[in-house]
Amino acid sequence: MSDNKKTKARFIPASINSRRMSSRIAAKVQPKHEKKPKETKTEVENKLPENKKTTNKSSSVVLQSGLVQNVMQQLDAISSKLSQLALDKIGHSSSSDDQSQNKNGTTPSPRHSVDSESTLTSVYPIVESKEQEICKKMFAPVSVLPKPDELKERLLDNLEEPIPIHYAIYAKLEKCVSKDILQKNFSIVEQTGNICPTLTPRAETALLVSIVGKGTEMMQQHVLDAFLMAIFCTAQTECTDSDMIIDRNAAEPSATQQGSRPDFLFTINGQLVFKGEEKRRGNVRKIALELSDKMIPGCVGKPDSPLKYLLGYATAGSRVIFECIHDDAKMQECSNIINLEKLSDRVTMIITMVNILRISRALVQTNK
Repeated sequence: MSDNKKTKARFIPASINSRRMSSRIAAKVQPKHEKKPKETKTEVENKLPENKKTTNKSSSVVLQSGLVQNVMQQLDAISSKLSQLALDKIGHSSSSDDQSQNKNGTTPSPRHSVDSESTLTSVYPIVESKEQEICKKMFAPVSVLPKPDELKERLLDNLEEPIPIHYAIYAKLEKCVSKDILQKNFSIVEQTGNICPTLTPRAETALLVSIVGKGTEMMQQHVLDAFLMAIFCTAQTECTDSDMIIDRNAAEPSATQQGSRPDFLFTINGQLVFKGEEKRRGNVRKIALELSDKMIPGCVGKPDSPLKYLLGYATAGSRVIFECIHDDAKMQECSNIINLEKLSDRVTMIITMVNILRISRALVQTNK
């Protein structure tokens, strides 16, 4: 009896069992549902009628054009705002300077005055560069050749033409350079409307280039080269009436003994007029003694010498001194020690080099 009950409990009708088996087999046989890949923008557009395609494309172009125009308008607004802020800053600086001058009982100089209500177009109208005109006057030979004992004063003469620099850099100089020296030797590009494409960026680089505290002598030359490039290389390009050559560590036959190579040399019409000796460290005055070493006897300062004297410089790291070689091999300092780590001394360096160039050109003319 108990066996019959157990058998009855396990019994499953054939119809139900067959349906279950069929559903299991069907589930195994039926493939899994695969997701269709998303249609690309091009495929969707191809399914659209022609009139819809044109509308969508034109709408896209209009949208993109509107976005570009909006961005450009925003950029113009930002640029205009920045320009106005710069002008307001310049105008404020000029008015403050004028007030301080009036208190001292002097007449304000109109050189750097700016009307704060002026537009950028009227204040900064650069139509063409006047670089050649400026450089021709700035680098012109001095009319009277100074004597060796006058050089220390004459090398600090104000420039015949101010060097155009941007206001941001001019503002830095205002903090450490006297107003008289600054106004006589530099002008503000944003005020004068004039920029020298070669001289301006080179002079600004010389004023701001960083000094490498460590490294070899070659690593430290880039700071001095910035000044040499600003003055002598610019003159070489703009003053085409003279054959000016600049070189480093090269043989020079006009005043240097065979086998000797100055660290820097500058010749005009084949005649050495300016040279330099550079060291990474040391006593700059002792290094300067090398300027007269290995020079051809009688090449300067004698009645039959091609030059009355020769100018040169010596460096010890960031310290520079200028010397005059005269009366064959006698030397005379024609500057104080200049420290290129000081921004004010960098201004002195630029003014000194411009005057050395002018005197050097006069030395060659006097020899003719």
